[in-house]
Amino acid sequence: MAFTVTSFKSNIANQSGAARPSLYEIDINHSTSRSLGFTENSNLLVKAAAIPAANIAPLTVNYMGRGYKWNGFRTYDNWTVTVINDENFSARNTMMKWMRGMAGFLDGSRSTITDPLIGKRWFDGDATVKQLSTAGKVIQKYKFDYLWPTEIAGIPVDWASDALEEYTVTFAYDFWEHST
Repeated sequence: MAFTVTSFKSNIANQSGAARPSLYEIDINHSTSRSLGFTENSNLLVKAAAIPAANIAPLTVNYMGRGYKWNGFRTYDNWTVTVINDENFSARNTMMKWMRGMAGFLDGSRSTITDPLIGKRWFDGDATVKQLSTAGKVIQKYKFDYLWPTEIAGIPVDWASDALEEYTVTFAYDFWEHST
């Protein structure tokens, strides 16, 4: 079968067009405190993220000197977002406050954020990545559950650079859900 650009273009057109990586929305929230999640304006500063990978780790079972692979457990990679830094450091300060609430402040105290239903401290939240169509309609949605920041990357400063400051935030999460 010969490949032609015309058949490729018509195939994409028949599928309602190709998804574009630049058409997305991100929403990052803390489970119990609005002050620890990203605001609507902070969510706009998320320059890049990723739709999560789906992994099932192989489980090797040895039998008669050979290793046979069985489907193992589902695993979830950490999720990293790239954030454009604003001059108020608002998103970065929010993430640092979230992390300090989990790990403790400089004076050794911890946050007293509690879940009113079960009375335990909860430091996780959730995030949603919405893939948009060229018409701006949500076509796919991925929700990360029980999410919390594990790392806020450094911000390089350099006299020779005129670029906007950017940094990454890495999150761990328990699982993700997919919907259309």
